[in-house]
Amino acid sequence: MTLDQGKAKNAISSFFKTHKACMKATLAKSTGGKIYELYCLARTLEWLRSTYGVSIRLANGNVVHFKASPGNIDRFRSYFVVAKHGRFFELHTDIQVQTLGASMIGGWIGKSGYHEIDLVLINPRVQNGDMPRHSDVVLGVECKSNAKFEKGIVKQVLGIRRELSLLSQTTTSELDRAFGPPIHLGGCSLEVNADPASLYWLSYIDQSGDNYADSPGFFSIEFKHWQP
Repeated sequence: MTLDQGKAKNAISSFFKTHKACMKATLAKSTGGKIYELYCLARTLEWLRSTYGVSIRLANGNVVHFKASPGNIDRFRSYFVVAKHGRFFELHTDIQVQTLGASMIGGWIGKSGYHEIDLVLINPRVQNGDMPRHSDVVLGVECKSNAKFEKGIVKQVLGIRRELSLLSQTTTSELDRAFGPPIHLGGCSLEVNADPASLYWLSYIDQSGDNYADSPGFFSIEFKHWQP
């Protein structure tokens, strides 16, 4: 299954136009995996809006500009503010996150101490220029545009999930604690087997990825077949 870039671009433009964000320049420079990442960004923001009734605002004007490579938090570039009832988080793209292991050891431990996540919703307490810690991540999303879904992708996300949270008894997600229970679940909360209680998603275009979802689901990795 390959990415239909035309459909993806149309979906991206349509979503961000409703939020007064211009994607023209960004889409003109984007291909393949980056287009799919932007598509997943739109899907994620729409999920947050429809699930919690949040407001969504593009910071830094109305033209979307994302960095080309992963790095630390950079609020001079585009990011989105997701807010409700005075609580808010920030959604950034291509962010390096300090691992749980690094935090437990107590300091910087070289290249093993951080991993990139394609999309992260984070606590705004993270200082500009810093790398978020695992405990700052409220939602992480991996975006895989691979034409063929392979088991190595599952190994990757299992490893990152391990570096975001410890396995725990079922608990209410950080998003629910901030914004209240999801609108469409009739007052029931989203629960995870994770501490900190972050959500972690794997999105992909090859539907065969659905075949790998059950075991990772126990560790609160949610598989999403998102195809434009």
